[in-house]
Amino acid sequence: MTDVDTSAGPARRQEIAPPRLRLATTTQRSRVPVWIRRAITPILLIVVWEMSVRLGWVSDQVLAPPSALPATVSGLWESGDLQEGILVSATRAGVGLFFGTVVAVLVAAIAGLFRWGEDAAEPLVQMLRPIPATAILPLVVLLMGIYETPKIFLVAYGVFFPVYLNTVQGIRSVDVKLVESASVHGLNRWQLVRQVVLPSAMPSFFTGFRFSVGLSWIVLVVAEQLNAQSGIGYLMVDAQRYFRPDVIIVGLIVYALFGLVSDAIVRLVERRVLRWRQEFTGA
Repeated sequence: MTDVDTSAGPARRQEIAPPRLRLATTTQRSRVPVWIRRAITPILLIVVWEMSVRLGWVSDQVLAPPSALPATVSGLWESGDLQEGILVSATRAGVGLFFGTVVAVLVAAIAGLFRWGEDAAEPLVQMLRPIPATAILPLVVLLMGIYETPKIFLVAYGVFFPVYLNTVQGIRSVDVKLVESASVHGLNRWQLVRQVVLPSAMPSFFTGFRFSVGLSWIVLVVAEQLNAQSGIGYLMVDAQRYFRPDVIIVGLIVYALFGLVSDAIVRLVERRVLRWRQEFTGA
């Protein structure tokens, strides 16, 4: 009869036990809906905010409590100021984002595909990139006035750089073996760009574009302080004059919702366009 070594059995069972425990923990956590897990932190923040004002730690003349905001939103909605502000601000951000993205993609394509394009574009881009939109605000006012054009230009200026840098990086990061394989199969330059370079660069483009979408609202907050007569920024400036912190907070919440909704839309489009790409979604 063959001798069987049973001394290693308990040790082996101990080695197998931890993965089983981890699997059980992961299964239990997955039973909690995602929206509940993600809502815990904002709810706690709102509770602490409300209690801070009610207990007198913060004056309601400085920071309005969350419980006062529904009445403020209702008043702004009934007067029509909120709808008008949302429409005007969304238009400014959308137009600026469109022009900034189009110009960035065109310049990035030239710089990424041609060496002469890189030599022409890179020095200027790298000189302008450290200069924030707020720094060029006085010059923009002198050149373009104080109406809609400078506001749209500032948004376009701000969103240009993330899209440009990520798109160029995406083009330059295309696998050389793919390019060589495409050349062997007889693809001309345009077919190579359309079938190999652009699909490979799309993930990097969307990375820069998502960042630019959020940045467009940040720049818009500054741009709408520029002698605006409408928009969410105008409501906030007007509220500052009359000591209405509740209106200011509502404006900030609207900007935050703008960013949240626009980012969700971009992520949805990204998943549709890049559905061929498999990526790690977290453990």
